[in-house]
Amino acid sequence: MIYQFHNVIPGLLLKKGATFLDLTSVEKARELQRFKGELKLKSMHLAPSGMAVERRFIEGLHVLKEALEETNLDVWGVKGELTGPITEAYSVTILPGRKKAIYDEEIFDIILKTTCEVASWLSSEIMKITRRTAGKDALAILFIDEPLLPLVLKEYEFEKVNEALKRTLARIKCRKGVHVCDEPVAVIDMLIDLEVDYFSFDMLKYPKTLEMADKSKIREHVENGRGFAFGVMPNTPEALFGEDAIYNVQKGMLTPEEFLPTPQEIVEKIELGLKKMMEKVDVKSLIENSLITPQCGFKSFTIPSPEKGEQIVRQLLGIQEEAAKKIREKYQISTPS
Repeated sequence: MIYQFHNVIPGLLLKKGATFLDLTSVEKARELQRFKGELKLKSMHLAPSGMAVERRFIEGLHVLKEALEETNLDVWGVKGELTGPITEAYSVTILPGRKKAIYDEEIFDIILKTTCEVASWLSSEIMKITRRTAGKDALAILFIDEPLLPLVLKEYEFEKVNEALKRTLARIKCRKGVHVCDEPVAVIDMLIDLEVDYFSFDMLKYPKTLEMADKSKIREHVENGRGFAFGVMPNTPEALFGEDAIYNVQKGMLTPEEFLPTPQEIVEKIELGLKKMMEKVDVKSLIENSLITPQCGFKSFTIPSPEKGEQIVRQLLGIQEEAAKKIREKYQISTPS
């Protein structure tokens, strides 16, 4: 994901799973300066805004678009994700010297501006797909994926991180959210202050996140029609089967279906996470403006085999939808049209 959305930056390369910015020659440095000039023209509105990602790096978007157009599925919206500027800049190593890009002011600025342009383009594409396949009133959502945000805040200036996220979110033309994997409690108040429509976190692993947040901020967040993305669906074999059972599932001694949660169990996990909020906020409004999601991505679901892993993912997504229906029925929330 580090290389996927930012490979338009000259010199960015993927090597053995790591992403580098190669400035080891004069020509490469010149190419980057030319690219910097292009970004400046866009920021001054002297060149068209937005920066497209090549299809081969974002194939899923195109496959989704084609599938929705061909099947006429009943969908209520389309959600996409983009690697955020903080995680991106912290993950890119500059060559020569092996300095993290986030600690080089010029390179960090280039990464931030690139993220903003890609966010502008991608949010426009998601809106187009949503309107064509689900109607003008359907939800188009773009999440900024910032799994390293809590880590970066421990060693980098808060003000610069906050400003970078503000600038990126401002370029998103549809509903917007930020996803954080670990330590959501450390950043929830900060991200709610940025007025995101959704704060996405791993509720399965961190069920007390909302309980430990500033209640006045949560209340204001909900009163303004914003919500959360509750990551309660297991997204890895470890989360679904448990470490001890993986071997037996792999060998066929246990079946994956034995470990699938029921929709009711998913509902109960969400309600457990909201239990301490019942008297603090309008829970119905909170739920009405929230989403149910996996903990994180499903890419590592290859046990007991890649083919079976894909089947399990489809089953989990089906359970997720059934859980959403149960919640809507319980809290008398109308079905999206």
